[in-house]
Amino acid sequence: MKNCDDMLSFLETLGNVMRVRMNLSLFSGDYDCACGKKHFYDPFTKLLCQGKWKVLMQCPDDPNFLTYVKVNMFLMVKFRGFQSLSGYHIKNDEEKELLYNTFDSLK
Repeated sequence: MKNCDDMLSFLETLGNVMRVRMNLSLFSGDYDCACGKKHFYDPFTKLLCQGKWKVLMQCPDDPNFLTYVKVNMFLMVKFRGFQSLSGYHIKNDEEKELLYNTFDSLK
């Protein structure tokens, strides 16, 4: 997983994203979080946005850590786990406000 040093490079790794529409309630498993720990994804994990078979997850221990995770599927039928692609640690309240306003404004 690539941990990004600045917010702009992290946003570039996300590419085109939209409001979360995927239903991941059937999936569960571990993923490597930007905080350095492994976390277990469950339906209570906060998802901020999604790409194509990718979601941005908020760390359950510290909401200032964000991890962009790929949902690995086999033939779009069988769930094969999560792969962490990039992560970011929000450094201050300005970044936090900017990021969350951006995610809230997605269509």
